[in-house]
Amino acid sequence: MQTIKSISISNGTPAMAFPLTVIVIISMCKDAYEDRKRHIEDASENEAECEVYDKASKTFKKKMWREIRVGNVVKVKENEMIPCDLITLNSSDPKGVLYVETKGLDGETNLKIKSVHKTFLEEFKTDSDISKLKGQILCERPNNAIYKFEGYAEGVVTSHQEKISLNNDFQILRGMSLRNTNSIYGICIFTGHDTKVMQNSA
Repeated sequence: MQTIKSISISNGTPAMAFPLTVIVIISMCKDAYEDRKRHIEDASENEAECEVYDKASKTFKKKMWREIRVGNVVKVKENEMIPCDLITLNSSDPKGVLYVETKGLDGETNLKIKSVHKTFLEEFKTDSDISKLKGQILCERPNNAIYKFEGYAEGVVTSHQEKISLNNDFQILRGMSLRNTNSIYGICIFTGHDTKVMQNSA
């Protein structure tokens, strides 16, 4: 617009062109640096390893986070990050209690208490018990509601034919970390971009 003499205050000379170009270039470099840094962090997280149950060998084997699929059973140990959204199947605590830190989700450092449904707690006590797992878990579609979850398990426990109601107490999310609990088992319900933390990324 500065080159149009009839409206220009600089007699048609684009005086702002140079400083504007410098500002745009600096802004582009800054955004490129931040995008590259984020890409490296994402790659590092996706290549992190966790223990996933292998049906063929009936043992837990190391897999990268990006290889986890819905329905996989994951074993998480104390101070490890939760690799995906899980429904708890067992905890090393006899009462089925576990503690998680949600700093990666909401910035709070105080621990939150989660639990295991008593039916799952009685059925899945050891690694070998995971081979008995079957049935299905039906739940809501992926969403960004961190403190809300509705669903039920059906046919997962052979001796329990009724539907097992599930809520937010039995769900732990990617971005949380396990604290003050030796280990837990959990079944993956959401992974990748369907996880609550990714749904909230906007």
